[in-house]
Amino acid sequence: MLRTISRISVALVCAASLTGAALAQSAATPPPNAFVLTSPVHKDGAFLDKKYSGPCYGDNVSLPLAWTNAPAGTKSFGIVLFDYDSGKGQGTVHWVAYGIPADATSLAEGEATNPSPRITGGSNMRQMATYYGPCANAADAPHHYLFTVYALDIAKDALPPGLTRDQFLEKTKGKVLANTTLVATFRRPN
Repeated sequence: MLRTISRISVALVCAASLTGAALAQSAATPPPNAFVLTSPVHKDGAFLDKKYSGPCYGDNVSLPLAWTNAPAGTKSFGIVLFDYDSGKGQGTVHWVAYGIPADATSLAEGEATNPSPRITGGSNMRQMATYYGPCANAADAPHHYLFTVYALDIAKDALPPGLTRDQFLEKTKGKVLANTTLVATFRRPN
């Protein structure tokens, strides 16, 4: 009787593991024609190269980004870089950009490091309108940095410069057609 129960338990654990693995695989593979954000130099979830980290440690070069399959009706794009793990649970905003033309499908490496004619700069935690790369403290666990691109039903020149993340999200409420996120992990070495 005990062996039968053990075999049933093992079978149930194996079935649950296989189901979990199948769900994880399906979550990792976006459906065809999904709005997707990638980078030619960074894999989703990987540790960010020093080059793209903030001036506290690295070169503060903005990560090259590319997106595909924006929804029909997209009039412009916005981007937010948010450190999910900092700010004592509040997070920290590293970059806010919008007014990116609807025909854009990418930003080149370094394009957001300095003002660009294709980008309206918002305001990050340092009141800067440009990219400020990750700088997580060496004593912390690696932080998760979310690069999120928003496909917007808003003309590229409709929003004023200098919006914070919260202001950007408030002004685009009901106007976001889709969004897609690329994750980077980072912390300064000891």
